[in-house]
Amino acid sequence: MTTEPTIEAAAVADTTTGATDGALPPRIRIRWGWFLACVVLGLAAIVAGWFLVSPESRLGYVGGVFAGVGTTLLLVGIVVLLERRIVDTAVRVVRDAAKEARIRTNEEVRAQIRDFEDRVAGIWETATPESAAETTRRMSDEFTERVVDAYAGDDDAPRESSSGEGASRPE
Repeated sequence: MTTEPTIEAAAVADTTTGATDGALPPRIRIRWGWFLACVVLGLAAIVAGWFLVSPESRLGYVGGVFAGVGTTLLLVGIVVLLERRIVDTAVRVVRDAAKEARIRTNEEVRAQIRDFEDRVAGIWETATPESAAETTRRMSDEFTERVVDAYAGDDDAPRESSSGEGASRPE
């Protein structure tokens, strides 16, 4: 059993790891056994049909075979084209949505950092250095827990604080 990545797994990995648009797409694995079996069975069916048709009808049989092969190739080409466009579009939509979510989350964190910096600056302006240092340390721990919870998507589960006690998320 092989462990090559599928297209779907590669698309998910691309959106979760933040790979750039210049990254090479994963190689599509061709199942050569199925492909060769279909070719051999198709040729065998054509040859068997040749021998089943009377000699007078063979010219019509050859025309019918060519018409069938042409129709099949046309339909396969259309299906492959549509499938590629659908998959490419789906991958692009997922990648764009993940990129927008990442940008939005980063902007929210930047806003929280600016707010945190303003609050810490205000504390250092008004409090004694010892009191300001303790308050800043506490606020920093709370801020770190909030940001980690936001990135991890863990909204309700309590986290362990740096002191070892269970601490719920600040409101």
